[in-house]
Amino acid sequence: MTPPATTLRPLQEADLAQLRHWRNHPEVRRYMYTRHEIGEAEHRAWFQRAQVDPHRHLLLAEREAQPFGFVNIQLEDAEAQRATWGFYLAPYAPRGSGQALGRAALAHAFGDLGLHKLCGDALAGNERSLRFHERLGFTREAHLRDHHFDGHTYHDVIGFGLLRSEWQAHQGA
Repeated sequence: MTPPATTLRPLQEADLAQLRHWRNHPEVRRYMYTRHEIGEAEHRAWFQRAQVDPHRHLLLAEREAQPFGFVNIQLEDAEAQRATWGFYLAPYAPRGSGQALGRAALAHAFGDLGLHKLCGDALAGNERSLRFHERLGFTREAHLRDHHFDGHTYHDVIGFGLLRSEWQAHQGA
């Protein structure tokens, strides 16, 4: 049996409470650059800034109209068609949801947005995110030592990149 298709749709104001609940969950928050609990006013201000930024794409991943993840794609260089991405899953998303979210996000980035390159990063201790990027075909491009300070500890950051041609080849594999 084929699993239900994953779709991406623009984040809407009605989604904010659920998204903030996911983002504030301790298992999601522990791998973020900002680890404090995000209040409603802060969350709403972030959303309002993003809504007027034509280079930012806030997307909700769904299966059968049930949201299970979030993707943020930020165009960094329009001429070079290069963007960065961030993402997270609902804390109790079913197994395999990450790969479904990743495949849908990459199809959107390279297909719909026509990007040449998508970049991402992960804290070096976030093994799940490191493996996730590599399974999607990303290449480790940087190891930034003591790059992020969380208020208590310095963390290394691993930088990833994926070219459209690599993504296309990975699709055929």
